[in-house]
Amino acid sequence: MSSSAAPVSAELAALRIAQALVTDMAAIASPPEVCLKLNLLLGDERVTIEEITTVMLRDPALVARVLRLANSPLYGHATRIDTVSRAVMVLGLAELQKLVCALSAVETFSRLSSAVTNMNAFWRHGVYTGLLAQSIARRLRVLRPERLFVAGVMHDIGTLIVNHRYPEMAEELIRHARGDEDRLYALEYADLGFEHALLGGMMLAHWQLPASVVDAITHHHAPERAREAQVEAAILQVAERLANASGTGSFSELRNPLPGFDTNSLSRLGFTVNFEDDELLDEVDQDFVAAICLFLP
Repeated sequence: MSSSAAPVSAELAALRIAQALVTDMAAIASPPEVCLKLNLLLGDERVTIEEITTVMLRDPALVARVLRLANSPLYGHATRIDTVSRAVMVLGLAELQKLVCALSAVETFSRLSSAVTNMNAFWRHGVYTGLLAQSIARRLRVLRPERLFVAGVMHDIGTLIVNHRYPEMAEELIRHARGDEDRLYALEYADLGFEHALLGGMMLAHWQLPASVVDAITHHHAPERAREAQVEAAILQVAERLANASGTGSFSELRNPLPGFDTNSLSRLGFTVNFEDDELLDEVDQDFVAAICLFLP
């Protein structure tokens, strides 16, 4: 065997382990029936609003949470959305599907809690990153910026899998990372051969989320590797780094200051953002309390 073949074999072996891990975890964190049905309807060009409403009404509690979120300042619609049929017309089926899956994911993946994971801090980080991603997308005039909010909420789902399956190793890696999530990503890869972003993408592919969302989450630590969603992955990376520097939205108990913040992910794509301006964080802070209350089960 050549020396170049060895690293490839090791990478494939690690990928198989990651796939097996996600398969095992899927038994615990399987998508609810409403998500699966909506995913099927999304692929049917002949679907009617009545069919969507019938599926949604099977879970009245989820419908109530979807409508609360759709009417919140996060979506900013001038007229009230008070029925599933109106939500489909105003939000669109694709956005409604992502919203339902995000709300369901928060409730479902919370079952993967472990002694390593502070679930309040975890979802705080996800929601804060999502709000930042949405705000950045709006400033950059990216189409449908709300989808970046949903992706931001779910971007670290893979961390719950690592923490649940390898609690002792995860605790050690988190300690060595010292509040730096990019360093945590590198440490995971060094010790496991895969990392939380890959696991999160695999799990959300199992949930049948759109390929662009899966691609952005899979590559949010390395946007240049994304195939379908480089812009979205880059926005998630920048939003996450800002969240970790904010204190409020940090993924750990430690705030991670970022002197000389690296904006290569966006500048490579022709974007410029002035992160010295506090208006961005002020905007997010205003929405954060309401958003976290809407998302937590």
